[in-house]
Amino acid sequence: MERPWGGLTWTNQPHVQQNLQALARNRAPLTHEGLSQLTPWRSVAYLRDLLMQCGVLPPADRHLLLFQRWLTEKLPTVSDPECRKLLDLFATWHIQRRLRALAGHGPLTSSQTQQARNKLCLAISFLEHLAQRGRSLADCTQADVDTWYAGGYTARRLTHSFLRWAVQSRHMPTVTIPHRSTANLAPITQHQRLALLRQLVNRDDIPLQDRVAAVLVLLYAQPLTRITRLSSDDVQHEDGKVLVRLGDPPSPVPAPFDGMLLNYLGQRPNTKTATNPDARWLFPGRRAGQPMTPEAMAPRLRQLGFPTRPGRTAAIRQLVLQAPAPVIARMLGYNDDHTTRLAEETGGTWRHYAPGDHSR
Repeated sequence: MERPWGGLTWTNQPHVQQNLQALARNRAPLTHEGLSQLTPWRSVAYLRDLLMQCGVLPPADRHLLLFQRWLTEKLPTVSDPECRKLLDLFATWHIQRRLRALAGHGPLTSSQTQQARNKLCLAISFLEHLAQRGRSLADCTQADVDTWYAGGYTARRLTHSFLRWAVQSRHMPTVTIPHRSTANLAPITQHQRLALLRQLVNRDDIPLQDRVAAVLVLLYAQPLTRITRLSSDDVQHEDGKVLVRLGDPPSPVPAPFDGMLLNYLGQRPNTKTATNPDARWLFPGRRAGQPMTPEAMAPRLRQLGFPTRPGRTAAIRQLVLQAPAPVIARMLGYNDDHTTRLAEETGGTWRHYAPGDHSR
């Protein structure tokens, strides 16, 4: 370690010493299952990441493992055995099945597993709501469902998953699940977007890491979930030009943001400890082998006054006015249908042009 003091401080903590001794003396097997027996879970998660990074343990999706551990602790708190059995089925055949499918396409994010936790917690609350009305899931009525959502639709919207699963698996009668629009926030104006981009150039009091992340949002309409998964290899410097690979082909980085991006590559954070000394992540995190999470990055940008979702929406709407929607989709990693729909909503006219050479 370039700066070993942090590692020494960590190994001097009593709970860390207990866990390391348990593994060294074989009181807990040096496997993912063995680590799940140790506490506290945050320290165990950090240790697991280190062991995977060093090749001692095989790779595994850390967020899926954390969800499974949480699930084994949450289900026993449900006192009614019938409800607990239903929730176990729902967690096994719907929630965990979906998480494993998502993990097959790429690492899970903490927001995805948090949503899974919220689904189960709302399912528990809905069953408690039925019990208070003297009913079980098998004799649930439309009035029970309507009363539940009347207590706060937005906060209880994730109950949709449990109700659909219960109806499809015939654990409850067919009911109508209410639906309300939850449209995105209105985008910022083009004037506001350009003003924010000027701030990113001139405000040296803002950490360079945050400025680079905000540029990727406001220039290229990238969500934080994708920004945090970028690697330093996605930034290319060829023939005096800087490109960032968000899709195919890579997107050019205009001045003065090209110099800002190159400067940042030489001073990325969290590369001075044992966790990420050789990290290729553009935004290395504090856990071994892991990038910074969207949940860690979002508050930083929010506190600095950079609206990520409205800014991203404004950026993609402006971009589809400047070039054909399919071209923008390929360069930025978007879906063609999505950018085409946005182009139509914003009044884009590119699709009305006939193909061919119009330079003459």
